[in-house]
Amino acid sequence: MRSTVNRIRSAGRGARRAADRADELWEQLAASVRAIPEHEYERRRRAGRLRGHSTDSTHPPTRLRRERLLTVEPARAGVPAYAGRERRIAAELADVRAEVARRIVRDGFDTTA
Repeated sequence: MRSTVNRIRSAGRGARRAADRADELWEQLAASVRAIPEHEYERRRRAGRLRGHSTDSTHPPTRLRRERLLTVEPARAGVPAYAGRERRIAAELADVRAEVARRIVRDGFDTTA
């Protein structure tokens, strides 16, 4: 996230221009995640197993969550997302999505909150 925000800020050349480009945040972030090769995920899984893990009150370690997602049969969606419904949901969330991106690009984000 940080590197994506920094790329947008540096390309924007100023806070106002960066805020105008905030809509690129989600697309660039998704592209960054898609670019991670499978062998990197495997390397991180192996490192996590060697390091051991600790949990907090709300989340098991990422390694265990990812293993679970990859090994369990997916459940059927309770509410199917048809193309028309997906478009309506995206339209409903568009303003909030843009505002969150603007705030992240403008102010950064606090990972401890």
